[in-house]
Amino acid sequence: MAKKQTRRSISVSKTTYERLRAYCETNNISMSQFVEQRVGDFLGRTERVQRRAEEDAKKAADPRRVAEHIFSF
Repeated sequence: MAKKQTRRSISVSKTTYERLRAYCETNNISMSQFVEQRVGDFLGRTERVQRRAEEDAKKAADPRRVAEHIFSF
C-alpha cells in the first residue's frame, strides 16, 4: 500500500525563490521551516505545529540539556 503524501508543492517566481533561499541560508533555517512558520503566522497555527512546540518544550525541560548550557568544559 502506498504511503499517504503529506507534503505539497507551491510555485514562486525565480526572484522570490532566490531571495528566500538567501535569507534562509543567512539565518540558518530551512526554507520549508520558514514558509510553514510564516504561513502559520498569517493563517493561524495548526495542531501539528503546536505539537512540535510542545515537543521542543519537553526537550528544553530535560535537565541534561540545561546542564549543557551551564557547564562548558
